[in-house]
Amino acid sequence: MKSNTLLATIFATSALGAIMKSRQANSFSVSNFTASCIPHSLFCNYEFAVITDPASASPSGNPSPAKCSLMLQGPDLLPPVNLTGCDGGAYSWAVTLPKEGGLELKVTTAKDSHTNYTGVYDIPADQLVTEQHGAVIDQRYTGPPGFSVPVSTANS
Repeated sequence: MKSNTLLATIFATSALGAIMKSRQANSFSVSNFTASCIPHSLFCNYEFAVITDPASASPSGNPSPAKCSLMLQGPDLLPPVNLTGCDGGAYSWAVTLPKEGGLELKVTTAKDSHTNYTGVYDIPADQLVTEQHGAVIDQRYTGPPGFSVPVSTANS
């Protein structure tokens, strides 16, 4: 009788571990990433879609990526973005400008009520093109439209 109880406990623990493991995000999957300043305008635009990988770790339970976009004043070079939400509110993102050049995209989402998944992706300066258009300059991202952003967890 005790061996049956012990085996049932081991099986239940293993099954629970398998379920919990499948809900652990390994990375964020970013797709359709674009960033550009509009020539002869004061505005720049960032736009992309994001979801946890695997999608089963998505905080909203939605297997579809969240759309993230923002148009803000540039005017010429891609500006930093303070932490802002994506459609649906499950994901947030920010952009910083490292001293070495390029951009740093930060994506975050809640894992649970006390922990966040956070990932940072470095966009090198050679994936940003700056062009002269008469009296104005504009900058745009020329790197891959899709990439993976490794995640770490942090207590909030």
